[in-house]
Amino acid sequence: MSLRLHYAIRSDVGHVREGNEDSAYAGPYLLAVADGMGGHAAGEVASSTVISALADLDTEIDDDDLLEALVAAMHDANAQLRAMAARDGTLDGMGTTVTALLASGDQLGVLHVGDSRCYLLRDEVLSQVTHDHTLVQDLVDQGRITPEQANTHPQRSLLMRALDGREVEPDLSVRQVRVGDRYLLCSDGLSGVVSGETILEALLGTTPRDAVDRLVELALKGGGPDNITVVVADVVDDDELMEGALVAGAAAEKGTVPGATAARVGPNPRNPDTDSAAAKAARIGRGAQRGGLSADDFAEGAGRGRGGRRLIFVGVTVVVLLVVTAVAGYAWMRDQYYVGVHDGEVAVFQGIPSLGMLAHVKGGTYGPISDIAEPYRSDVQDGVRADDFADAQAKARGLKKVRDTVSTRPTTPTPSPSPSASSTTPGIPDPGAAAASASACAANPASCQSSAPVTFP
Repeated sequence: MSLRLHYAIRSDVGHVREGNEDSAYAGPYLLAVADGMGGHAAGEVASSTVISALADLDTEIDDDDLLEALVAAMHDANAQLRAMAARDGTLDGMGTTVTALLASGDQLGVLHVGDSRCYLLRDEVLSQVTHDHTLVQDLVDQGRITPEQANTHPQRSLLMRALDGREVEPDLSVRQVRVGDRYLLCSDGLSGVVSGETILEALLGTTPRDAVDRLVELALKGGGPDNITVVVADVVDDDELMEGALVAGAAAEKGTVPGATAARVGPNPRNPDTDSAAAKAARIGRGAQRGGLSADDFAEGAGRGRGGRRLIFVGVTVVVLLVVTAVAGYAWMRDQYYVGVHDGEVAVFQGIPSLGMLAHVKGGTYGPISDIAEPYRSDVQDGVRADDFADAQAKARGLKKVRDTVSTRPTTPTPSPSPSASSTTPGIPDPGAAAASASACAANPASCQSSAPVTFP
């Protein structure tokens, strides 16, 4: 049985955005939507580049090679984004979502990165095929918020995965298709504004062309806060192919897919009243903004589009890296020990001397620091590093032995005055020698004991 796709496609800039960063493709074998981000023209470049790379797949491919072909095209597009950003600094930080379907026989390969969506309408039941790679979806999966809360969450547009030149793992699957299936691919300019129930109503009992028009109109009536891109395709048992491939959005504006026909833009000519007074006012206001606001102004607010979404994505990544670094540093500090002074007492500390405010005493104390002779006293006051807790205890006990040895040594008798500074009396110590000996002991206690002194690194 030969199954074919009959399709329609449409993209609209919406009521808020200045330019269209979405791109889409629809052909006999391939359907794809890419929602670009990055501010300036970078989002347009990213989405149109990905669509251009995928368009080469719109031909007959063995059904065993569906996923391999999709992944290879995605990696090629990702490499192009990386190279383009390296050559042109203004493109640094650009990225895009991508959701693509590739058909062969009765098999359909699905590749998905980001929050553009794929839906399946079968037997009048609408189901979501893809799973959003967003922060709020992760929170829903963890049971921390409800799907209803996710719809109004302030970070609902925060992406956890995107195609931006870095390594990324796509969601991949192969589906069995059958005659009568209807597939919808869309950017979040539709799914973030129009409910699932309303999408279902718009898909029922209509042609693909009428369905895309109706869905775009619904998103515009809902405020059109973002670019809106919609692809609708029916699975039919028909040997006759469609006339040719269609492209929409930035890919159509840039002409990145040679031979493809640009889809219609603007209001539905069969329903000229679609643009309400509020919608027209919004479009006029957006035109006025072009004279006073740059693309950067739009990118500064996450609620105004994907430029802000990218900024949030990068910011969260930086915060996560900082937290990971802090946790690793704290874990490392817990394995460090030194001998120092606590309230005038020799003690073992867990931590490092240079960050004494974060260190704490571990175990008991080992006597007053005032009993320790120089140069050990200064070393301990500065903090003596140890290999581990046992080593620190050994060093502290060694200092205590030095103190005890010095304090228990017999006192040298005080010599009587000699009649002459140049002569000594047998049996009476020479005052000069005694003074020198005392000075040497004070300078080096280890020289005044028989045991080997404790050493510090």
